[in-house]
Amino acid sequence: MISVPSNDPQAAIRILSSVARFATLPETMGMREWLKAEMERLDAANRREVNPVDLRQRQGACQVIEDIFRIADEADRTIEKIRANQRKP
Repeated sequence: MISVPSNDPQAAIRILSSVARFATLPETMGMREWLKAEMERLDAANRREVNPVDLRQRQGACQVIEDIFRIADEADRTIEKIRANQRKP
């Protein structure tokens, strides 16, 4: 659903470095916990939702939150891959 720009390695490294810090800084732990709780709340609400528009909106929100966590968890490895590709002749 969301992705880090792949056409600009330096922009990708800047974004991934920021997101990697989001995953580890004590100051952001409250926000991470809140986002996880929101994702769980939205998932639970979706199980009872009959309105397809609301269902899709909540699914999209959950997908974005999930993507942010995935990108944060993989950020350091992705940065290393980008840097390794930049060093190739």
